[in-house]
Amino acid sequence: MKKGIYHILCIVVAILAVGCTGTGDGESGSEPQASDTLYTEAAAMAAHATQPGSERALLIIDSAEIVGNIQPYDAQFLRARVYCQSYDDMRLDSAIIICEQLMEEDSVKMNDIRTEEVLEVLVNACRRQRDDEGELRWATYLVNHCYKQGWETEALRNEAEVGVVLTHLGNIDEGLAKIDSVIVRLYGIRKFNELDACIIAMKRKIVVLKESGVQSSEIIMVAQRMLEMLADYEQHPDVYHDGTYREPPEEHRSGYIDFYRSQAWSYLAYAYALENNHGQARHYLDLFLQSYYGQTLDGRESSAAIYALLGDYDRMLAIYDEWVREMGGDTVNAYYATILRDRAVASKAKGHIVEAYNLMCRHDALAQQLSDRLLRSKAHLYAARFRAQEQQREIDRQREEKQRAVIIGSTVAIVAILTLLFALYALFQWRKTQLRNRILAWQITETLHYKDEFRKLNYENSAKTESKFIIHNSELGSELCNLIEREQLYLNPNFDRQMLMDRTGLSKEQIGAAFSPSRFPTFVRELRLDHAVQLINEHPDFTIEQICMASGFANADTFTRNFRAKYGMTPTTYIRSKV
Repeated sequence: MKKGIYHILCIVVAILAVGCTGTGDGESGSEPQASDTLYTEAAAMAAHATQPGSERALLIIDSAEIVGNIQPYDAQFLRARVYCQSYDDMRLDSAIIICEQLMEEDSVKMNDIRTEEVLEVLVNACRRQRDDEGELRWATYLVNHCYKQGWETEALRNEAEVGVVLTHLGNIDEGLAKIDSVIVRLYGIRKFNELDACIIAMKRKIVVLKESGVQSSEIIMVAQRMLEMLADYEQHPDVYHDGTYREPPEEHRSGYIDFYRSQAWSYLAYAYALENNHGQARHYLDLFLQSYYGQTLDGRESSAAIYALLGDYDRMLAIYDEWVREMGGDTVNAYYATILRDRAVASKAKGHIVEAYNLMCRHDALAQQLSDRLLRSKAHLYAARFRAQEQQREIDRQREEKQRAVIIGSTVAIVAILTLLFALYALFQWRKTQLRNRILAWQITETLHYKDEFRKLNYENSAKTESKFIIHNSELGSELCNLIEREQLYLNPNFDRQMLMDRTGLSKEQIGAAFSPSRFPTFVRELRLDHAVQLINEHPDFTIEQICMASGFANADTFTRNFRAKYGMTPTTYIRSKV
């Protein structure tokens, strides 16, 4: 018995070991190398800051991920940031695809900061790709996310971006109204985060005003407000201090102020040039060119449009020549199309009509090429998204198959364990019942043995007394019982009170006085059952029907029912327990 249970437990343990074995994708892999290498996130971002979108930054990210200095999520996010700074449509597509995939990951869904970071890259990539629909979608998503988290200022910052996109889609009034709403809610709040968001919204409004060709006076008003806000911040920096991550440290504060002040000057120079107020235009242009930002190539490039409005085409063309050299031959972009258009305007102003015509033809051809390229880029993006979705579906299918296999294996293991436990329990109960039945059978046999001994003594005592029945004898019932037992009258299936009256010659009243109404059949049934037990012990080869008939029972069902009621087991169980 113990050996059987031991073997069953061994089988249970083995099944548990098989059923619970993981089928996941985890690998034990070696420990990542120490971070004292050149391949770190800081090194990658330093290379990216020096040369935005460069291959060097991407190589460092790849190497850092391989040696374990950057986690997979961080590596993908950094790649998206690098791709986002490129003017190549394919790389911008890659940035969008990566960010859309990251938005589906639980590590992003469960982390509000990561969600905001990924959405910001998505919005920027769509903006650079001139995908207005995509930019509107993700910018709106970002606004709702910020409001949901209670980041009202960040939400307003992005609402201004939504306003710009609406103007690009032809809803100029709606877009300007949204930007104005943002400015009104932020203007006058003396906290740095609100100041910065308000200045960004004002810049967005000026860009829209310049694109829509509205009156220059509104540009001047917004730019003057920018200068007033910056001057107040410069005089009272402690009042604006709010400890937000956007606030520059004290050593960089002047650089922040000079950057946005120089941009306000360039807006004023542009607006006054539109009004043909060349004196004011050149005043603010000189201020702009003396600033740090105005001396950079990006700053000089923004001043080209001002020189064009002032009629100073030579300086405009000199800036464009420098910008073309910086492009290094990569002239299939919107910036070069603007250069061609402005060159055509300059040539026409100088009277070079043929040159102006040729430049405009080149501009129109490049604009068409860019339009076709944008369409191809969108088609590529949709195809890439479809491929990415197909790959994701395949990954999900494989993951589901593995999960299904784990579930099936676990279910089989659990069912097997439960089956074995049930079998073990059933075996235990069976052995317990067998033992109980054997004990009960032994008790039945012993009880019958003592009954036989008692009857023999009783018969010997009754043989010494008068065999003739005396009506008034108080021992009449006992004598009748001895008679029924001694002559085995109970073995006749038809034996009843009448047969006893015929055998003894006693009257009905005398038999009734000796036996109560229930005592007589109970006494006869007990004698028959005892006789049946005796037959089973002496003739184990007898069938149930033979024992039944030999014991005086009318049928096997009555015999079995009465046997079980008295002994707690069926005749068949008693026979088996005797084996």
